Amino acid sequence: MLQENLLFKSFIKTTGFLFLLLLSIYGYSQNNFLGKPGYMTIPTADWKDGHELGFSYGFIPAAYSDDTFSPGSEENDVDVYSVRVKLTQFMEVNFGIFYRSEISDKIGVGDRQLDFRFRILKEKQYWPAIVLGWTPPGSRSPVISHDYLVATKNFQSSLGKFQVSLGYGSPYFLYRNLEDDNNFWESLQFRKKQSFGNNTYLTGVYGGVSYEPLHFLGASLEYNTSTFNAGVYAKLWNEHIMLQAYTFEGKELAFNINLQFSLHFLPRSLRRYEKK
Repeated sequence: MLQENLLFKSFIKTTGFLFLLLLSIYGYSQNNFLGKPGYMTIPTADWKDGHELGFSYGFIPAAYSDDTFSPGSEENDVDVYSVRVKLTQFMEVNFGIFYRSEISDKIGVGDRQLDFRFRILKEKQYWPAIVLGWTPPGSRSPVISHDYLVATKNFQSSLGKFQVSLGYGSPYFLYRNLEDDNNFWESLQFRKKQSFGNNTYLTGVYGGVSYEPLHFLGASLEYNTSTFNAGVYAKLWNEHIMLQAYTFEGKELAFNINLQFSLHFLPRSLRRYEKK
């Protein structure tokens, strides 16, 4: 049984990687393990104009799955699958699944998360881009809630591109008691994230920096209010796909694969004209 689980896990990871590789069309910015614009585990205010559809796969090692989003649960490797759609010029939605193959017979598909990003300010010469993130009540696991406000500024120099992000994650979230089906509004209440397994991820001030000496290669450093993480990323195939490898506090390795492409399916001749 153990060998079958390992084979299935390897098959899922390989299939996910090939799927993203085959679908790659247009890639853009650095994304985090949830497939959202960000560094390794934190969101940024990066925002690209135009409608987009994104897919991602991320691997979180067992030792840090507890710190990141699942306090109090069994420590298991986590495979994170997500899809992101930019619905308008100021709003996008992201849906993620946190799959634990070792205990899938107990918990099934795993935790799910739905969240929205809202563009508050577009980046200008003298001020940063600002984005608001919000997770509606009713997520399978409340500790995955991402309610934050973040600002991001890019700086271009002769040495390459630098980016700085600073945000604040709410230590509270709107919790829905799923056992109370009588009245939706009465089942809602504000709770402290720390009350669920002493979770401190993305609660309070967080931030990070990234540096791209080349347009296809970069490095990042972040603080997610729980851990310090550092990593490198590469944008391959004309930035069609982004691969990222990083470390949690220099102790455990993680990685993610991100893909996003434009939903403006222009004829090939027009796409060539726009590039010119």
